[in-house]
Amino acid sequence: MNVTLSKRGDYVMRAAICLARAYENSEPVKIRQVSSLTDIPVTYTAQVLSDLVRSGLAVSRAGRSGGYWLARSPDQISVLDVIEAGEGEIHSDMCAMGNGPCRWEQVCPMHESWRGALAAFRTGLKGSSLAQVAERDRQLEQGIYKVPADSHRAAHHLVDYVAE
Repeated sequence: MNVTLSKRGDYVMRAAICLARAYENSEPVKIRQVSSLTDIPVTYTAQVLSDLVRSGLAVSRAGRSGGYWLARSPDQISVLDVIEAGEGEIHSDMCAMGNGPCRWEQVCPMHESWRGALAAFRTGLKGSSLAQVAERDRQLEQGIYKVPADSHRAAHHLVDYVAE
């Protein structure tokens, strides 16, 4: 089972990181700037920024001095908030064992375990702030972030990392 973001979720997270990194400047970020800084195709950038606005995480202003910025400090926005802005609520509509919708009258033996794992997943994402992710992004860009041994980069031998 592969747990990753959809393309839209990926783009929403990239846009949120971009706005978080610009937060201290207190200046709105233009759509084309977000597109350029995040490698999001300009045709999708307005859509993903709208997702952030619709969810209350960002605000926008039209016009020459307009653009997008976060509605509150990045340390007050959880990763869960951002992911759900792009992906929708993280939940499971179907029984973990594939028997259709989970109903209490037909509960499967995995129900409690699956519900607990999903709750832990949500808690983990809620416990990580957009500010933390944006800082990690800044460190990666500067080449000062120590890449964990279990990262995709390490797996592809792009970075030699020795766990301390």
